[in-house]
Amino acid sequence: MIEKDLLLKMNIQELLKEYPFVIKVFEKFELKCNSCMFSKNVSLEEALQSSGLPSKEIIEEIIRYLGGEDEGLCTCIHG
Repeated sequence: MIEKDLLLKMNIQELLKEYPFVIKVFEKFELKCNSCMFSKNVSLEEALQSSGLPSKEIIEEIIRYLGGEDEGLCTCIHG
């Protein structure tokens, strides 16, 4: 599983390429990073700081999915 600090440092495009399910988390929280033209230059941490959304909750949800705690989401995306 990826560490929180590494996850936060990834730029949005890398994150979505490596972990496509993250788009579902973004949609849930109405984070529009996937459609932003700056997403290849902005880290997840920077995006969350500027969004005004609950950063801690978003990160925890991404990490939870990475850990396989929500099989429904992972199954829908991968299979």
